[in-house]
Amino acid sequence: MVIELGKIQLKDLEFNCIIGTLPFERENEQPIVLNVSLWLDFTQAARNEDLAHSIDYAQLADDLQRFIRLSQFQLEETLVVETAKHILDNYPKAQIVEVRVSKPLAIENCKGAESSIRIRR
Repeated sequence: MVIELGKIQLKDLEFNCIIGTLPFERENEQPIVLNVSLWLDFTQAARNEDLAHSIDYAQLADDLQRFIRLSQFQLEETLVVETAKHILDNYPKAQIVEVRVSKPLAIENCKGAESSIRIRR
């Protein structure tokens, strides 16, 4: 039997932060929508029914919101790259990470401006 990596996802995590290059974007928080996918080996977690062998997605969500809000990125591109690096640096079980962010109010008559990246160890 060949076991592939499992995937944990945070879908449509919505919160406000400072993001953007325009003067009003540096002064006022705006909503973003964050999606994160992590691939990791589920074997030990499944065998032992022990979260210590996986990644606590509630803790991850809190951590990422705090990290992004404190960072006050200017570009979405920087946000996705630095957030992916943050995950790989702080969650050693993650083998591959994909981060996608959308600014739903960035463009009138548009559901959002979006950037994403996937990084593997």
